[in-house]
Amino acid sequence: MRTDHLRALTHDPVVMTRIAAVHALGDIWAMGAKPQAATASLILPRMSAILQERTMAEIMAAASDVFADAGGRIVGGHSSLGDELTIGFTVTGLTKAPITLAGAKPGDRLIITKPIGSGTIMAAEMAGKAKGADVINCLALMVQDQAKASVILNKAHAMTDITGFGLAGHLRGICEASGVGATLDLDAIPLMDGALSLSAAGVRSSLFDDNQIGAGVISGPSIDLLFDPQTAGGLLAAVSARSANAALKKLQDAGHDAAVIGAITAGSEIKTR
Repeated sequence: MRTDHLRALTHDPVVMTRIAAVHALGDIWAMGAKPQAATASLILPRMSAILQERTMAEIMAAASDVFADAGGRIVGGHSSLGDELTIGFTVTGLTKAPITLAGAKPGDRLIITKPIGSGTIMAAEMAGKAKGADVINCLALMVQDQAKASVILNKAHAMTDITGFGLAGHLRGICEASGVGATLDLDAIPLMDGALSLSAAGVRSSLFDDNQIGAGVISGPSIDLLFDPQTAGGLLAAVSARSANAALKKLQDAGHDAAVIGAITAGSEIKTR
């Protein structure tokens, strides 16, 4: 069972619902599990009764669609009024053998299923510095579910979803749980349109500093986007070297901007190149 809540990062309640649902489902998919049931927890901004009823209907319809597509369903929930729209879900999933953070082995390849950069792009959007096309692309990636990706990666030795701690932080989690290190190829990491230029201009999420500290020492060249918190981010999987290319092709054929971004190594150090 997993619970996640998000404060609205877009004024469109349908898009925000889809993002929040995919975000909450990420932990289930990362374990190689199939979503079963979910409850919704909503805080609606204060509004007229008619608008409240319409917004609630739009949110629940969008949530039901996402969970139905994932093989689960909404079974209940709770709502209240507050200062801003907040959407959360508690999700249960079923699996016989959950994939955990532990289990990564030296020689495994690291596969990511979505580009990174959503934290920087949405921070720029709030500051009026982002290009509209980049924001639209970012939102489209955030609503992309990971159901097929989870099935394709069901033989991964270790897997997690990339969310608030950023790529470096979540990779550190796999390394510590598995007792291994890793090498990242910076040029291979897929980035959202506009994210690199915004990051180079000094645009950062408010979580950047904490994420950089939490990720620990990373040797070699670096980019700020390694520490960028992701909303409804992709999966990060440690996959055997002999099956990595086949898995990558299946992911790309399924419509994911996936990439092999590095490898698991002996020791405990995370390096970049």
